[in-house]
Amino acid sequence: MTARQPEHLLLDTSDRIWRVVINRPQIRNAHDTQTFKELHAVFDEAEMDPECRCVVLTGAGDIFCAGQDLSFTRKAGPREFDEYGRWNVATRQKIQRNHKPVLAAVNGPAIGGGVYLATACDLVVAVDSAYFHMREIHAGNHAGGQNLFTIGRARSLEMALLGNRLDAATALSWGLINRVASKDEFASCVDAVAGELADLPPLAVRYTKSATNILLDAAGFSAQLEASGPMQRYLSLSPDGREAKRAFEEKRKPRFTGQHPHVDKT
Repeated sequence: MTARQPEHLLLDTSDRIWRVVINRPQIRNAHDTQTFKELHAVFDEAEMDPECRCVVLTGAGDIFCAGQDLSFTRKAGPREFDEYGRWNVATRQKIQRNHKPVLAAVNGPAIGGGVYLATACDLVVAVDSAYFHMREIHAGNHAGGQNLFTIGRARSLEMALLGNRLDAATALSWGLINRVASKDEFASCVDAVAGELADLPPLAVRYTKSATNILLDAAGFSAQLEASGPMQRYLSLSPDGREAKRAFEEKRKPRFTGQHPHVDKT
């Protein structure tokens, strides 16, 4: 059992299957730096606990995760945004490379960074009303290219450039996720998959994941992830990035100019 309950998460670590819930329903389970730090710590603990055989990651209420907490990022300066970006990448890598199998239980919409939190997990089960939405392009930013490694160039670019919603059934047919279940069957489906994962031999799971990550790294996955962070931080601090956040708050269409961020040379 963990020694301290985090501020932004709900935890159940009393069984061999740990349950980790992003618990910020008032802002649609959006994440800030603190959320990533807490997730990183929990997954680090899971990796070291021999009693933990599987981790299920989900969101509170009826949404999985709405991506970045705009109330935080719209006010963040370069240093704060840099820290946020580094913890974002480190946490997703901690999940993907964890010795324990990790199942995403996508109980509702996964938006932006919420999509990448889900797909950092080893398997993804989604409720049939969920959708996956990479809308960074509409916020003057870029979504990265990590989906390329799962669904291919054409579909990855469709998600990243058009920024349209992908419903759960389409996400399943594209190979972005593993299972779709109705609302009534969702919990039992998650439990069944988590139980299968927990029954597997731990060392075989660990090295199956390691072998997969070696191949992903050889294809450039981690290098792209590390390079993508600074690009996103640059774009978030650009005039278009700031304008997108203001327009979202003011419920209007943004006016993009393509201007570069101002650099103070003094």
